[in-house]
Amino acid sequence: MRWGSAVRILGKPGLKPYDTRRWKQQPHLTVSLMYLRDILKYLYRSHIRLYRMAAELAPYVSHPDFPEFHGQIEESEAELAHVGDLARGYDIRLTFHAPPHVVLSSDDDTRWCYSRDTLEALARILDAMGLGPESVIVLHVGGGYDAPEAAMDRFCRHVDELPSFVRARLALEHDDTTFDLSDVLAIHHRTGIPVVFDLLHHRLLNRRAIPLEDALHMALDTWPEGVTPKVHLASPSTAMRMVERRNPVTGKRFTTIHPPLPNQHSDFIHPYDAIALLEALGERDADVLVEARGHDLAVARVYQDILRFAPKLAPRLSWRPSRTLAEAMPTYTAWTGDMSDEESERVLVVVMNNERDFAIARDEGWYRIPVRRAPHQVAADYLAFYMTKSFGSERWTIPYLAPVLGYRLARRRDLLPEEPDHPRADEWYYKVELGPMRRLPRPIPSRRLRRVSFIPTTLERLLNAEEINDLWLHSDIQEQLHAAFKERYTPVEHHYVIAEGESPYRADMAIPCIDGGVGVRLSRSRRRKEEDLERGGWEMLYFSPDEVLDDLEETVEQVLDEVREHGGVRRETTEEMVF
Repeated sequence: MRWGSAVRILGKPGLKPYDTRRWKQQPHLTVSLMYLRDILKYLYRSHIRLYRMAAELAPYVSHPDFPEFHGQIEESEAELAHVGDLARGYDIRLTFHAPPHVVLSSDDDTRWCYSRDTLEALARILDAMGLGPESVIVLHVGGGYDAPEAAMDRFCRHVDELPSFVRARLALEHDDTTFDLSDVLAIHHRTGIPVVFDLLHHRLLNRRAIPLEDALHMALDTWPEGVTPKVHLASPSTAMRMVERRNPVTGKRFTTIHPPLPNQHSDFIHPYDAIALLEALGERDADVLVEARGHDLAVARVYQDILRFAPKLAPRLSWRPSRTLAEAMPTYTAWTGDMSDEESERVLVVVMNNERDFAIARDEGWYRIPVRRAPHQVAADYLAFYMTKSFGSERWTIPYLAPVLGYRLARRRDLLPEEPDHPRADEWYYKVELGPMRRLPRPIPSRRLRRVSFIPTTLERLLNAEEINDLWLHSDIQEQLHAAFKERYTPVEHHYVIAEGESPYRADMAIPCIDGGVGVRLSRSRRRKEEDLERGGWEMLYFSPDEVLDDLEETVEQVLDEVREHGGVRRETTEEMVF
């Protein structure tokens, strides 16, 4: 039994579900695929094995007004296969949900054609990724148009007109207003499309009063042998709605408070909804997509709630959330405000080690990242370049930025044919295709000569940063700590590599001192022996997320006490360490 979530990721700052740039900025499927690649790596580390991809993965691919985007799938065959291999290797089931404009019950020919083209594009993406029949495109019947029976007939007729490779990918979900489970079961008997059971929709629209267990098993029985059924788990929101209105006379805006709508999703799943679903499943197998505003965090919460309220059902979950995902949950309230802007443009800061690579990026418009040694996050809308000691007056700064046009897979020998005998000539690289390079309004310096590799950030942060440590995307906890230390004029290094002992150790935050230094990890779990760090004069402090949120001032004071014990802050160093 796999459990998963849809589209947005909240447990890791900076992950975007697809290339959200507008058409004038030339978004591309290969950029979306790299965002998906980063998400897959996060899901694997978080022990989540089901994910609904964004239907916008290939921007404008079927839009009738933008034919220049219609060839993206053919242009991205190698990259689609690469990400598909990654998903299969991680055993992560990938699915789509058709976007709202897909309405097969419509009697409008233009809308039908747009719907058909969109479904064909989504199916071609799944096929090009080499994904099995469990990777489905979930859709609703659509509008009833005051004649539900006629709408169902049109839906079935349009399904019959779809190419076979598209029909093979479809799965049908009942809704909460027009077509209930009995309706979609009738369509299944006419078309063979399997049914996705949705717990909340069944509770909101169930004209024949079919009991939950019976309804669930009726839907599961529609799936072909060898394909694990998919079900949706959601709880209704109980939060008040704040609605902004405008006074028609004065033009002034005001806010009104309204009761919740029963079909709106809650932030997290109510424990007894999850328990009811598991009890109704019995020994049957199914993959469960959690539909909640907490997304991946809500998946982790389900596991914790089952352990607490129904421990006998815990073995049915067959997984447990990672420690990192579980520790992210206390910051959810703060993150929803700060990290919800999927439109903010992402930047990846990369290292520029020599003049030749800089000339390639500037003049030929590409940069390479080795696939085998690539960081967890490589996707971005822009690359920014950290210049090493080879660059004279620009060394140890970030002075340049270039837009990302796409990502391609290529062997090193094809990128650099003048080096056919290089030891890594046959290794695969991500070739990041770039637009014109431009200079930043002001270079961003590295305050301390330290190890720098890849830094995922946003364009807004890049343009407003005073120094490199302002770039990192953090949880709200780290943001609060960073601001608190800054108020006390205490420079803090983020993601700092402490090069002591046989292997480097990375601290979430670090303050190099006259005598060693003080490192901070935002976890109560110690990840390795610390004897080597202590011999180098380093003291590691561990704080749980709850401890920081409960008493930020006390946390900061504990760190500063250790800094004083180590002789105070070391303001500069004399060595540079770069990858």
